[in-house]
Amino acid sequence: MKIAIDASRIANEKAGVGRYTADLIKSLLQLDRQNEYLLLGVFFRGEKAKKEIMKLYERPNVKIKYLKLPGKLKEAVWHSKAPIASKFLEDADIYLAPTFLDVIANLKIPQVVVIHDLSTFKYPEHLGEKLAPYFNKWTHEACRKATKIIAISKHTKKDIVEILKINEEKIVVIYPGVTEFPAPAAELPGKLVAKSYILSVGTVEPRKNLSGLFKAYALLPRALKEKYPLVIVGAKGWNVGPIFELVEQLNLSDKIKFLGFTTDKVLAKLYKEAAVFCYPSLYEGFGLPVTEAMHFGLPVVTSNLSSLPEAAGKAALLVNPNEPKEISSALERLLEYQDEAQKLGQQAEIWAKKFNWPDSAREVLKLFQSLVK
Repeated sequence: MKIAIDASRIANEKAGVGRYTADLIKSLLQLDRQNEYLLLGVFFRGEKAKKEIMKLYERPNVKIKYLKLPGKLKEAVWHSKAPIASKFLEDADIYLAPTFLDVIANLKIPQVVVIHDLSTFKYPEHLGEKLAPYFNKWTHEACRKATKIIAISKHTKKDIVEILKINEEKIVVIYPGVTEFPAPAAELPGKLVAKSYILSVGTVEPRKNLSGLFKAYALLPRALKEKYPLVIVGAKGWNVGPIFELVEQLNLSDKIKFLGFTTDKVLAKLYKEAAVFCYPSLYEGFGLPVTEAMHFGLPVVTSNLSSLPEAAGKAALLVNPNEPKEISSALERLLEYQDEAQKLGQQAEIWAKKFNWPDSAREVLKLFQSLVK
């Protein structure tokens, strides 16, 4: 069997879908030495550096094919009614699209698409009037054209069925694994002190509900705010202006630290040394930062909405993300009662083992084999 995968996002995106795609492909290649793989690298700028990233996936059974196309042109070619993109797949037996934008419109072989979430349907205002409808259109088209859909959680599958009216038999739930982190960095950044900060990880955007987290943090007793600064790790996303303005309004500029995007070594150190992890997101397709934090034995406070109860199980404190007082009370409880926090962290570490890439890769490969006769 020859498996074609659009691997462009490994080089084009550092977090989120990029991390998912990299981890999945790496795990498939570690698991499967028999089948052939064709990895497509489609990019326009920064070609040399991106090819270096792609070369990390070279194996005897792997061929990497590069196409120099701007993002918009790539989407036009992939979505074209003319069978242009299919020619790039050579003699592949099956094709994996890691996102809805990577689905190829005119394809004769089976194709599988990964749907991470339906956030643009739930919160169209977060991406704006032009982009959300465009994403919605192609999400629907991708689910319609794909032979099978991988949903990264039961909740995402439920959304696909209810919002897009897709037959549930077409959808397979395969959870993502936790990234295999390198050894932690030697020191914490930003003069942070081990076990004396609250950590939150994720793209800075409205859906992550940082405004709710900031309001909750503001409600903590002064002594706790003095001892435990709030550390935010993640690149800037959409509509971030009001988020940063709120920090000023709450007079928390000296208590909230934005570290931006960090390396995995630094992130591992931040996870390892945090006192508490808080992720009160309004909507997630899965919630990888939650399972990553649990992997490091961190006590977690997270949302009781969307897929987050699936990711956290009973090994976290679940709160209503729309109630800052509830978030604040959960944080105060874990910061004040160290024994409870330690016990919850131990439960979290055990729970996180449920989500691992070798198992996920086996499920994906099993799906491929079922579609290629």
